[in-house]
Amino acid sequence: MAVNSTAPAGVFAALRVRDYRIYWSTGLMSNVGSAMQGVALDWYVLTLTHSGTALGWVVGLQFAPVLLFGLWGGVIADRYDRRTLLLWTQTLYAVQALLLTVMVLSGHAPLWLVYVLSFALGCVFTVENPARLSFVTELVGRALIPKAAGLNILSLNAARLIGPAIAGVLIGAIGTGWVFALNAMSFTVVLAGLLSIRPRAPKTHAVSRPPWTGAGAEGLRYVAARPELVGVFTIFGLVATFAVNFPTTLTLFAGRIFDVGSRGLGIMNTALAIGTVAGTIAATRGISPRVRTVVVGALLFGGFEALAAVMPTYPAFLALLLPAGFTLMTLNTAVSAFVQSEVSDAMRGRVMAVYTVISMGGSPVGAPAIGWISQHAGVRWGLATGAATAVLAAVGVALWLARASPSAPALAAPPISRSVATGRPTAPDRTPESEPSTGGTPHD
Repeated sequence: MAVNSTAPAGVFAALRVRDYRIYWSTGLMSNVGSAMQGVALDWYVLTLTHSGTALGWVVGLQFAPVLLFGLWGGVIADRYDRRTLLLWTQTLYAVQALLLTVMVLSGHAPLWLVYVLSFALGCVFTVENPARLSFVTELVGRALIPKAAGLNILSLNAARLIGPAIAGVLIGAIGTGWVFALNAMSFTVVLAGLLSIRPRAPKTHAVSRPPWTGAGAEGLRYVAARPELVGVFTIFGLVATFAVNFPTTLTLFAGRIFDVGSRGLGIMNTALAIGTVAGTIAATRGISPRVRTVVVGALLFGGFEALAAVMPTYPAFLALLLPAGFTLMTLNTAVSAFVQSEVSDAMRGRVMAVYTVISMGGSPVGAPAIGWISQHAGVRWGLATGAATAVLAAVGVALWLARASPSAPALAAPPISRSVATGRPTAPDRTPESEPSTGGTPHD
C-alpha cells in the first residue's frame, strides 16, 4: 500500500486504498448489526422494567469502563499491534452478543445479568476504540486522515440509519433474542476483513513502546498543554455526556409521549440517522478542522434539540430530528478531524484514548442523570436539559478561548498548514520540541 503525500479530493477518497476499503465495508456491516442490537437491548430493558432509570443505567454501564480504564486502553493501543488487538476485541464482541442471544431465547435474562454484560461490552470497547481509531492511519496515511475520519463516522451513522429500521421490524416479527443472534453473526464479516488486511505503514508503537507507568497521564498532559484541544474536548465531552442520550430519550418518547411502539422507535432512530448521514457527508466534503466549526455545531445542535423537546406531535418531532442529526455530525466530524490532525504520531493511541474517555466516559453520569430527570420531571425536560448543556458549553468555551488569546482568538485562527513531505504542523505556535521526534501512525 502506497501512502499518498497529498490528499485526493472527494468525500470517498480514502476508499481508493484497498485495505481501508475492506476495513470500512466490513465494519459497516458489523455496525449495522450493533445498531440493531442497541435498539433491541433498549426495548428489551424497557419492556422488562418499564423504568427510564433502568434504561439509563444499561446505557451508562456500557461506558463506565471508558471512564474508569479509558486511558489504559490508549496505552495498550500504543504498545501492541493494533490489527491483533482488533481481532481479539471483535471476537469478544461476538461472544457478548451470543451470550445475550442464549439468555433471552432461553428466558433467563434477569436485569442484573444484562447489567453485567453491558459493563463487559464497555470493557472491550475501552481497548477497541483507540486501537480502531489509530489503526486507520496505518491504512491510509496522514494525508487522508480527515477523509477517513469522516468516512468512519459516516459508517456509524449509515448503520444507525439502516440498523434501527430493521430492528424495529424484526423485534416484532422474531423477537429481541434473534436480533442479538444476527449481530453476533455480523462480527464474522469483520474478522474475515481484518485477516485479509496487510497494513504496511510504519508501526512505531511496536518499535518504541511507551512504559506502563505514567503513560496514560502523559496523554492528558499532551492535551492540557494545547488550549484549543482543551476547548474542543470540553464542548464535545459535555455534549456527549448530557445532550446525546438518544437511546434513553427516544425510547421514552416512543413509549410514553407518542405511544408508537418499537416500530415508531425504529423510525425515530432512522430519522435521526438520515440527518447524521447527510451531516457527515457535508462535513467530510468541506471539512475545516477548526474550533469555530465545533462551537457553531454545538450551538445549532442544542437549538434544534431544544425545539424537538417541545414538539407536540410525532411527525413534528421526527422533522426536528433531521436537522438535529445533521448539526450533531457537523460537530462530531469537526472534532474528530481536528483532534486527529493535531495529534503527533507517537502519542496517537493515548490521545485517542483521551478522546474516547471524554466523548463516551461521561455516559455513566449523563445517561442515568437524563434518565432520572426524564422519569421524575418528564422526558421533555430530559431532552431539553441536554440541549441547554450543549448551548452553554459552546458559549462558555468560545468566551474562554477569546479571553485566553485576545490578540489572536482561537475561533478565528486559520486552519493549520501542513508540510506535504511530513504532514506535520507548520503553524508558528508549534515548535519542534512540542512534539516527540519519533514517527508513527482516530465514531459513535
